[in-house]
Amino acid sequence: MNPPGPRVVALGGGHGLYASLSALRRVTRRLCAVVTVADDGGSSGRLRRELGVLPPGDLRMALAALCGDDDWGRTWRDVVQHRFRSEGALHEHAVGNLLIVALWELLGAQALTNGGAKSGANGDRADGAPSDGALTRAAVPAAGGAVVARTFEPAPVPGPGEGGAARREDPTVAGLDWVGRLLGAHGRVLPMASVPLDIVAQVRGADPDAPDAVTEVKGQVACAKTPGKVLSVSLVPPDPPACPDAVRAVEEADWVVFGPGSWFTSVLPHLKVPELARALTETKARRIVALNLAPQPGETDDFSPQTHLEVLQDHAPDLRVDVVVADRGVVDDPAALDRAVKDLGGRLLLADVAADDGSPRHDPARLAQAFVKIFRE
Repeated sequence: MNPPGPRVVALGGGHGLYASLSALRRVTRRLCAVVTVADDGGSSGRLRRELGVLPPGDLRMALAALCGDDDWGRTWRDVVQHRFRSEGALHEHAVGNLLIVALWELLGAQALTNGGAKSGANGDRADGAPSDGALTRAAVPAAGGAVVARTFEPAPVPGPGEGGAARREDPTVAGLDWVGRLLGAHGRVLPMASVPLDIVAQVRGADPDAPDAVTEVKGQVACAKTPGKVLSVSLVPPDPPACPDAVRAVEEADWVVFGPGSWFTSVLPHLKVPELARALTETKARRIVALNLAPQPGETDDFSPQTHLEVLQDHAPDLRVDVVVADRGVVDDPAALDRAVKDLGGRLLLADVAADDGSPRHDPARLAQAFVKIFRE
């Protein structure tokens, strides 16, 4: 059997985190994703507003990225990513979002994030019947296509921050572990905070009639689409409770990976959760920053690779970085980027990590090769 690999924690959300996890699961079996919980749009926003739960979409995408390349993994990845198309209330809801929220309700997570609702803290249903029996057995296909009864238990998932007792006591985390178990996920997925968050951005030029004015834009979707220049971000509430398992994962990790992804709405918010930010700056783990392949319209227009690092330093002055990974094909000024990396205490690795189709996407296999090179040095 191959060695399990280093203990790695990947931070972010959405498509950027999907890219890093798709690469990292190829090189380590001890992998944990710590995911932003500030989405307020689409299916996630609707479920968040209606039920008071954490927005599940970025968590779902992380779980999908950790699915294996066998038939089971590909099938369940497609299932959880599937969106309904209809003229009714289910339109655009992702199956995985509904599955995650259903488990949270059964396990009592809604009572913790919404001040008490349909599920009790002990996991009982609204009708008084205990829900744990419904989570012990399921009919699943065995080898050869036969359907057999299989027992699912939230078994320990290889990776940093594991610890059965603490995990089982948190219904939000337990629900994600259940889904990961069903999907055969190659790692663990955790929220960065225990409550839903809102991102607030300070933006210059959001109003075209006042290009020099700095205004406040609230909400992840609004921040991502703002026509102005984002200067900084903060969170509401300003001092949210970090997910304890996420903090422990960072403290116990060998490597922590920031990015790629939406810089202001997926990467930097982790550094605005005080307890998590402390862990990220004090951990003995080495830190990697994987830079984006292109600026994101509306959020990082005209950003150079080194500007991303300067903004990171502005938001976390005490954070030191060991390695920065950038695609050699998108770096116009390697010397300037190298200076910015050294200002953070790190070294620059230029590698070919972009997909061949010309899109601003990372190729999972190439990015995995870059991570392997870093981990071995």
